[in-house]
Amino acid sequence: MFLQIFSIVAPLFIIAAIGYFYGARVRPEMRITNQLVMDVFMPALIFHVMIQEDFFPSQYVSLMFAGTLLMLGSGILAYGFSRLVGFSWRSFVPPAMFSNWANLGLPLYVFALGEQALGGGVVLVVAGNILCFTIGVYIFSGKLSSFDVLRTPILIAVILGAVLNGLNVTLPEFVDVPIEMLGQTAIPLMLFSLGVRLTRVSWSDSKAALVMAAFCPIVGVGLAVALCQVVPMSPLHQNILILFGVLPPAVVNFMLAEQYQTEPETVASMVLIGNLLSVVSLPLVLYFVLSGMS
Repeated sequence: MFLQIFSIVAPLFIIAAIGYFYGARVRPEMRITNQLVMDVFMPALIFHVMIQEDFFPSQYVSLMFAGTLLMLGSGILAYGFSRLVGFSWRSFVPPAMFSNWANLGLPLYVFALGEQALGGGVVLVVAGNILCFTIGVYIFSGKLSSFDVLRTPILIAVILGAVLNGLNVTLPEFVDVPIEMLGQTAIPLMLFSLGVRLTRVSWSDSKAALVMAAFCPIVGVGLAVALCQVVPMSPLHQNILILFGVLPPAVVNFMLAEQYQTEPETVASMVLIGNLLSVVSLPLVLYFVLSGMS
């Protein structure tokens, strides 16, 4: 079991570590690369998954619903906890809600559960992006979002993929193959980009960050296990939800905090330490998931 867990998590952390050390030494400008991931590679991956003959959107409704409840529940508990201990709720709640569902989540599901888990991971990415760029932007900015998320390439890819899937349209191979190739670029590039991004964030507020590093997996996995008992889902989707629950805070939290000047240093520390300490929480939860599958 140990070797199986190691073989799953090692590629994730090795690629992210390569990005981290490269970023620390070279300090590359990743803005264009990250833009390409969000505007080209990730939409291509999502679109390609959604137009496959074995992808049926209706089978993911329960998982998407449960994932949304998990994020909202994490936010509510984080709000109460932050008020109780005296942390700023505007900087504490979003990292508890919005985890690394794309950069770390998608590779984790595939390595741990197989290619059949990719579809479930994609719908959680969609749900996460919608909440992050509406509720998340409201928390950080104090203003209601203009729902610009509905015009992002990821959502456009979802809509186009759903339409073609519903119409049973099969794209010709010369169109489908390059889309698939672009999508395959997304996962390793996201991990590498995550590593580079972590060189730009801070250790400055370690107290709140250490609390967040424990809060995220404990609350996330706890809510996921509880939701598995009340929301009807297949065993595969239950395992995806549990792994979704253990994910550390996403880098996008830092980007939004910096954009709206909502304690960006504190949020940056939560992202950095949360991702570094996931080297402990991820293997533990993987052991739990894999033990239940055997």
